Amino acid sequence: MNHNHQQGLGIAFWLTLAFAGVELVGGFVANSLALLADAWHMLSDVAALGLAMLAGRIAMRPAHETMTYGYGRARLLAAQFNGLMLWFLCGWIIWEAVDRLQAPPAVQGSMVLWIAAAGLALNLLLMRFLHADAHHDINMRAAYWHVLGDALGSVAAIVAGLVIMHTGWMMIDPLLSLLVAGILAWGGWRLVRDTSMELMEAVPPGIKVRDVQQILQDVEGVNGLHHIHLWRLPGGALALSAHVELNDMQHWPELLPVLLEQLKQQGIEHATLQAESSGCQK
Repeated sequence: MNHNHQQGLGIAFWLTLAFAGVELVGGFVANSLALLADAWHMLSDVAALGLAMLAGRIAMRPAHETMTYGYGRARLLAAQFNGLMLWFLCGWIIWEAVDRLQAPPAVQGSMVLWIAAAGLALNLLLMRFLHADAHHDINMRAAYWHVLGDALGSVAAIVAGLVIMHTGWMMIDPLLSLLVAGILAWGGWRLVRDTSMELMEAVPPGIKVRDVQQILQDVEGVNGLHHIHLWRLPGGALALSAHVELNDMQHWPELLPVLLEQLKQQGIEHATLQAESSGCQK
């Protein structure tokens, strides 16, 4: 994560913190669960953005003899924690929504509408800050999911405000809050799943071990491969290790550059290949 990414997170952090206070006060005054849920979610955004900034700083620390891979996995830990935070937030929203469904309180629809509209505008601005990096950095993706969920919460609060203003139907407020909770639960699940798989060094999505194995075995002189491992390094690059069976070990100096070039074409920059004579113990 470079300096510009950190700066973007910093701007998002302070803007979110300021508006979370506005929504929290407005939610209590208007007695709106949709607005309060959005405010608490914005506060979780503050924590998520702060954690993303901290993880980004830690990840930039250089590797050393006791941390040979460096600190890049700090991003994964932060993203996983943010996914769990989304689940915690969902639990609170559902708890409050069920309680309000049994006895819907009066809600000031106009105040909910205007504060939520301002919140939506802010969230759309923050999403622009985070969107470009959310595709290739799971830590930024976690922060982006928090802001996206908050934008959905603002939309729900706007709809609730409009319905209450025109119909007086108070049930819409907790019902829409449950909808937002479901969306956030899905986002939290994706973050926890993806970070868990990467921490367990699973094969990254979008690439298949069988395809890579076939490409290498098609190189003349290669008789087979085994002990193949494919994973993502803390910095985001793909890595592979494998044992390569050769018909003639003398050809290895010529074959190695060819195999490495084939792997680079598949996006695998870091490879450790061990040559073996065909028939060796596997």
